[in-house]
Amino acid sequence: MASRPTSRQRKAGHASAAAGPKGLHHHQQLPPQSGSPTSTATTSSSRLTPELSLDGPASPLFAGLDEDPAPKENVTVTVRFRPLSPREIRQGEEVAWYADGDTVVRSEQNPSVAYAYDRVFAPTTTTRHVYDVAAQHVVSGAMEGVNGTIFAYGVTSSGKTHTMHGDQRSPGIIPLSVKDAFSIIQETPNREFLLRVSYLEIYNEVVNDLLNPAGQNLRIREDPQGTFVEGIKEEVVLSPAHALSLIAAGEEHRHVGSTNFNLLSSRSHTIFTLTIESSPCGESNEGEAVTFSQLNLIDLAGSESSRAETTGVRRKEGSYINKSLLTLGTVISKLTDGKATHIPYRDSKLTRLLQSSLSGQGRVSLICTLTPASSNSEETHNTLKFAHRAKCIEIQASQNKIIDEKSLIKKYQTEIRRLKEELEQLKMGIITGTPLKDTEEDNIILWKQKRMVTSSCSLGWNKRRKLKLLCLQGSSV
Repeated sequence: MASRPTSRQRKAGHASAAAGPKGLHHHQQLPPQSGSPTSTATTSSSRLTPELSLDGPASPLFAGLDEDPAPKENVTVTVRFRPLSPREIRQGEEVAWYADGDTVVRSEQNPSVAYAYDRVFAPTTTTRHVYDVAAQHVVSGAMEGVNGTIFAYGVTSSGKTHTMHGDQRSPGIIPLSVKDAFSIIQETPNREFLLRVSYLEIYNEVVNDLLNPAGQNLRIREDPQGTFVEGIKEEVVLSPAHALSLIAAGEEHRHVGSTNFNLLSSRSHTIFTLTIESSPCGESNEGEAVTFSQLNLIDLAGSESSRAETTGVRRKEGSYINKSLLTLGTVISKLTDGKATHIPYRDSKLTRLLQSSLSGQGRVSLICTLTPASSNSEETHNTLKFAHRAKCIEIQASQNKIIDEKSLIKKYQTEIRRLKEELEQLKMGIITGTPLKDTEEDNIILWKQKRMVTSSCSLGWNKRRKLKLLCLQGSSV
């Protein structure tokens, strides 16, 4: 197995991945080629993005770190084929679409119909390789303060959940992203990081909190800083295992069911959000701004027509899924039209939550999963056309920073300084009566009586240790 790339190598890889092969930003009708197909916590109002205003001046809370505007780039679009299943082989299914090299998808029946993307993954490609090409640059950018979104799109049984979640033998994009985020922290000893997660689903156009079963039918709100889900639970995470355990717990509450395509099919869209704050280490950098970003990892429900289902419950679920995905397609079409005066983000919960990502305020990677089977040829073609439209979306990702004291990491750093001062005062026998700010909110208890000096010192040490862990320094504590 190849060794894990360093941060410098990741940045170099991102430059090539983001640029993509020349001439692949648009659908191409390519000439046929000879040869056979190649088989190659806490509850809070969680912000999905610190978005800048689209209709007015930027909020004073957030600003780009670079004065020069970021160069424009396109959404990264990749396509992943799965192999024919044993059942499809028994039924005599044939290959209708195939990977013709590393960047082209071609129709078997009509070889003149072909689509070009940033990368096309053949059925034998590992998820680790898909992550390295399609997702790693988004994760690296998020750790540097650039918002990122990675989502899988395709029909049921095409491999979306396998690609995003995977299993113990072959981890998916979500666990690989979490592990990579903590690896980057270890490689960045000059910055302190604070990571927290939330996990929600959109089921029948209702937003539910997967980390808190009581959090049902949550409302989406907006303020000058962007869109957020009111009342969703967030958990501070200290390790990859901690974050992955929360994902596993959330999956227990996700809506799944048997369909004509799959015995265990996802019947909702899920959004796993990793919120990242970081600041320079050291008290000399107290005035430095905090970088803030959110990494959204999205597993969409199947994009097949709801008419494929005959039972009442499944058809109802399918109609809601179709509505949200149709709105997603409409939004993407209007974004690439250039003449549209209104973008219908509010027509579905999914597009409303993805508004900042799709409107070009962060890096976006779309992984379309395909089945090559002839029985799904039309659905596969629809997925390819959706991917083609998405490839035309332009983005201008930039770093975000928080320039006031509202970040959680700033609060923790302030607590650490106050605790140090309190300990020094207690050691000197000086008892102060000044209460800490936000004591009720942050559940901080500091004993103020002289007879409790020993307990205070012990409490202060434990608190500092806890807060130091929360700040997750790359160097040893």
